[in-house]
Amino acid sequence: MSDPGRADAFATMSRMVARDVRRVASAVCVVGLLAVAWAVPLSRQDVIDSATFSIAFFATLLTGEAVIFALSFSASSAWPSFREIDGYIGFRDWVVTGWLGAMLTASGLLAQAATAATYGAFLFLLADLVGMFSFIRLLGLASSGGRQRLLARTLGRALQDPARGARQRQAGEAVVAAYLGQLDQSASGSDGGSVQALAAELASAAADNRGTAPATRAALALHLEAVHRLAKAALVGKLDPVVASAAARVLVESLLARVGVPLDGAAPGAVRPELAAAVLGQASRYLAWLASTSLVLSARQVTTASSAREMVAFAVASRDLILRLADPDPPGAGPGDLGTPLAGPACAVAWLADFTDFHGSHQAAGLYPVYEILTGSKFLGNYFDGDSVLSGLRSVLFSGAPGDLGPAAQATRQAFGTVTEFDLTWTLVSVGAIATLRDVRIAHPPELIRPEFSPDHQLLAAYLRTFAAHRFFSTAEQAMTTLTSLVSRTAAPGGMWYEVRAVASHAAWTAPAPVIEPRQRLSACVLAVASRLAPLGPGEPDRELRAFLTALPLPLLEATGRLAARVLPGRDTSRAGQYGVEQAISERLRVLHLIGASQASSP
Repeated sequence: MSDPGRADAFATMSRMVARDVRRVASAVCVVGLLAVAWAVPLSRQDVIDSATFSIAFFATLLTGEAVIFALSFSASSAWPSFREIDGYIGFRDWVVTGWLGAMLTASGLLAQAATAATYGAFLFLLADLVGMFSFIRLLGLASSGGRQRLLARTLGRALQDPARGARQRQAGEAVVAAYLGQLDQSASGSDGGSVQALAAELASAAADNRGTAPATRAALALHLEAVHRLAKAALVGKLDPVVASAAARVLVESLLARVGVPLDGAAPGAVRPELAAAVLGQASRYLAWLASTSLVLSARQVTTASSAREMVAFAVASRDLILRLADPDPPGAGPGDLGTPLAGPACAVAWLADFTDFHGSHQAAGLYPVYEILTGSKFLGNYFDGDSVLSGLRSVLFSGAPGDLGPAAQATRQAFGTVTEFDLTWTLVSVGAIATLRDVRIAHPPELIRPEFSPDHQLLAAYLRTFAAHRFFSTAEQAMTTLTSLVSRTAAPGGMWYEVRAVASHAAWTAPAPVIEPRQRLSACVLAVASRLAPLGPGEPDRELRAFLTALPLPLLEATGRLAARVLPGRDTSRAGQYGVEQAISERLRVLHLIGASQASSP
């Protein structure tokens, strides 16, 4: 076993011993007192006197605990439940010890059995000792800080790896269900203080005495589920959006700290690169979906402008954090910011495939850290000036001999295998990005505009051009061959797309927007290929684009036209027939002209 493995095993054993030490000590005392009672039995009067004082103190402690329960805990609250409280204060141990002492004392007095009566009196003394311990522990829970520490530890234990027995897994699922139920209850009641406390409990949930936060699939999925429930309560519920965004921000920062390089520069936690890439990608994709959904709900007056504004601002800021975490050397980086949890080509591509979905903020900027991960060097061009990151990446990896490449580039070239696999993989990525672009027909309220979340057509053109400028064919015939490869392509073992989907499968959370395979998005496949034939600048011919569109079946062409009308700006046209649809698609793809001069590389 490796050193980390031995450390984890030792920590697990330590937690088990810590949980049982109280009962072990009680059992030792019970056996020891039996031996004393057997050796030195007390007189009847001594037993009565001792039991009288013990019962009075027992009743006093019980009354005190009842008062604390009445003042500090809500009967309608499922979190904390009595199970968690009892496990912490040892209430059942106390009551059972007192009951056993009472039964033995009474039985011994009635039967004139001095040993039994003495043993019962001794057990009453032990019950008072255990009761005092329980009372002190309960006083610690009377404050919100004490309850928060208890519940953080409870969550930490529940979110451990499922390599446990069925009973432990069921107990952990019950704890998670109780936590989410309390979160829903607090959010529906607009209890901002409780919502923020619950978010802090999950963020600080520690699994062991060393304070190591669990980075299991269950823990990471619970973070995303909690963020989603908070956003839902803010958009269509009664929760204050400012409170919801603040609590969700705490959870996002906790999530990022668990999957790799923490935000404060501390030592990273141990987590598999595939899990880190899958969770970062799923979080990126969800946040982009949340921003787009907030826009739609606001435009349709389903939610208030203030709620949508808070959720958009939260989504954009959180994606900024993810982008900075993914970048091996982000701008203005300090020593603690260097490095990335995206280890290897498959992890980097899997993250970017999710990051570019749903027209999220800084969509094109995500290509820069991926370029650095795949090549070991930075891309110095500007996509807003027309520089193509993908064309530059293709040139670096496949224009020369493998021996001329650095270690990172060699590993990337070997992972892709062939330039054809490289081209098709990135075309598949672009299909998802194009299919989920925001609807340009929906008015973008001014209060939701952000520098990287706006209705600006130039920004949309820059996003689209990051893929459209990746040109590996130049004729309509080659484009049709590429389209055929896309729609008939499955993730074959050994291929890059297979590895990308395998990485994405590590995520455990069921997102509100399910992932759809690119080959199932036929119209988006057509538009992804067509954009690579479209002129990148005014005056360039569009003959090959028109020829490619003409060769398509009319139903598929019309579906592509509807997609283009939804995601690309242009004149509203009702022209029917194949020629009219071809012209409409070609005109809408002229949005690419809004970005600098053509920088496309030849195949």
